[in-house]
Amino acid sequence: MDKEEKRIEGLRERLKLFSEILRNLVILLIAVAGGTISLLFKFSNPVAVPLMFMGLILTVGILFGIIRLVIVIRELLQELEKWEKS
Repeated sequence: MDKEEKRIEGLRERLKLFSEILRNLVILLIAVAGGTISLLFKFSNPVAVPLMFMGLILTVGILFGIIRLVIVIRELLQELEKWEKS
């Protein structure tokens, strides 16, 4: 029984960690996307164009990271439910 409790506690700690990372990634996504959109207003500036493309690439990368993290959190929740039922 002690191993099961440790396993459940480990899953809960990983869920806390991943949810905190998810929160930080969402904040980062909002900041980067906002900065990228603000560069659209300065499109005539030659420096803004490469920065805008890098911001778009970074925004898409962060978005894929968020999606992957949500999938991992969902799997951990399912595993936690399975361990708590048995």
